[in-house]
Amino acid sequence: MNQEQPDNKLPVVQQPKELVPIPLPEEHQRFYDKLRAKIEAFIKERGVQDRVAQFILLAPDLFVVLARLILDKRVPLSAKALAGAVVAYFITPFDFIPEMLTGPVGWLDDVVLAVYALRKILVDVDPQIVKEHWNGQEDLLEVITKVIKAADELVGKKIIRKLEETFFRNGKK
Repeated sequence: MNQEQPDNKLPVVQQPKELVPIPLPEEHQRFYDKLRAKIEAFIKERGVQDRVAQFILLAPDLFVVLARLILDKRVPLSAKALAGAVVAYFITPFDFIPEMLTGPVGWLDDVVLAVYALRKILVDVDPQIVKEHWNGQEDLLEVITKVIKAADELVGKKIIRKLEETFFRNGKK
């Protein structure tokens, strides 16, 4: 009986590892805490609908996961560049729905952009690596799906088209 020898060139499939939460560096924690407090205060003051509030409250977690991916040596340069562009979009006061004029509702375009970027990053980066950097309470892949399904309702087709044209080369995701 001729038994074939396993090909030693094939990669070894590793068993899934337990996710270990990574503590935030102090400067990220300060930004995270300030942003979350600002958003929570706005929601409380203005009585924002729960459905919209749940999306706005994703902003700090999405910002942090993208900032961490920029620093991760396992992430390719193209994914880091996209993450960096989205982090810059979060920080800049000039975007499609400016926070200066709308308050934290202006974070909705940032949330949608971050999720579209993460979806693209996940094409080139092992989902396990991305999940290592996620501090959100919900599963990251479920969050991505939920935001993409609600994107038109949250920011409108016109804003989505502008985000795609600006960040994903004429709408290619």
